[in-house]
Amino acid sequence: MRYAGIENVITQPIYDTVQLAAVGGGVANFFAIPLNGALTAAANKTFAHTNLIQAGRLEKGIEMTITGLSLSVRDTASGGARVTLADYLIVYDTGHLNLMIGGVSFARLSATLTPAGAAEVQYFSNIAAAATEYKMGHGLSTVSNYYRIDKPLILEDQESIQVDLTVGGVIAAVTDVMLVLYGSQTRPVR
Repeated sequence: MRYAGIENVITQPIYDTVQLAAVGGGVANFFAIPLNGALTAAANKTFAHTNLIQAGRLEKGIEMTITGLSLSVRDTASGGARVTLADYLIVYDTGHLNLMIGGVSFARLSATLTPAGAAEVQYFSNIAAAATEYKMGHGLSTVSNYYRIDKPLILEDQESIQVDLTVGGVIAAVTDVMLVLYGSQTRPVR
């Protein structure tokens, strides 16, 4: 049963993970593959990778006000390989994002401008060697550290959402990248 004009407001981000293959350049599409869809040939997406139930849109009846975003390179790819400092830097130094709602571009920005939010703390034992190391994050590791959108974007019921990450450099190892869109969701009371 629905109650006309009464809505629940949920402050919850939507997030998704893409896997960048060990190739040069290319475009990865966030939110194109939903929960339980194939992340790799051997693994499906779980809640650790995404919370989107439908490809490219929120569940029916839900709208979202988007107030910001963050981008983080995961320290371990889904296949278990550790991410190198060189690959981490390629994503942030050559990458750029294009956020589209309903097929219209609303934000184009360099990956360098997008902090990692509450992602892992960064530390390296041998930066000069650009060796595989541990826990990487872009910016201060706190949930409040994200790129803010001054005039919130409205994602209406069943409207498409797509964020493309274009990377210009050559990735040496398979790399998982997570994007988080912050904001509030509304849905009719049931």
